[in-house]
Amino acid sequence: MSGAEKPAVLAQVAPRYLAGGGDPRWVTAPLQKAFRWQPAHIPLSPVVRLTRRDREAELLLSPDPDEHWWTLHHTGTSTEKAWTMRFGARTPAEIVAAASDALTTNAADSPVDPMQVLEHAGWKHSVLDHQISSPDGCVTVSRHLLGALHIEVTAHDGPRASEPTSRTAWRAYFSDHTPPHLAAAVLSGMVSTEPLLRDEKAMVPFLRYRVRIARERVPAHQAEYALWDRVDRLAAHRTGTPLPPQLPGGSLPRRTR
Repeated sequence: MSGAEKPAVLAQVAPRYLAGGGDPRWVTAPLQKAFRWQPAHIPLSPVVRLTRRDREAELLLSPDPDEHWWTLHHTGTSTEKAWTMRFGARTPAEIVAAASDALTTNAADSPVDPMQVLEHAGWKHSVLDHQISSPDGCVTVSRHLLGALHIEVTAHDGPRASEPTSRTAWRAYFSDHTPPHLAAAVLSGMVSTEPLLRDEKAMVPFLRYRVRIARERVPAHQAEYALWDRVDRLAAHRTGTPLPPQLPGGSLPRRTR
């Protein structure tokens, strides 16, 4: 590195649902490294397919601009009906990971109403009782009679646009019979006030205009450390091995992977 070059830094972006896709390894690395989901061999293809060892659950990452990029599917069992969760390309990976984390680490101890997550965060019902919107009007969550959920996230073009219009950032769909605790985990990830780390220059303009960016930047390598610390902690959860607590805002140990 020459003296003129500066270390790469990332911006702290909020609200998180407008932060853009981020690093897909936030979802895929724990499933494969911590929980031993098996990757399918798809030569010369950008598609990633991970299958749980009992073959009842599958994650598909398919970079198709006309379809959902993320699909989390359960085939069903004698006691559980099949279900599917789908997420668009600009869904923050951290929000998708909330679903995969809940699937791999959390059992549904008691019935949970996902919409209460939004209500407790101050989101309001629209004219239609089955819809709740974010305070900034960018997110609408709709629940259908049989339990399916639709999420739509929109943002307006910036002030330089001749005629600012609302554009869809991403959509998500959770089918009937999706476990409520998985839907609640996703919605909790959406309403969280914790910012996400992003390369500000890589953000699409219509999202960049709508987000808040903290003045303090974070070294890019710290995000890499955080990823592998996350993998280690989920692996420890699976095996029951205790790890020392992570210090808030502290530097993570350097990895040698």
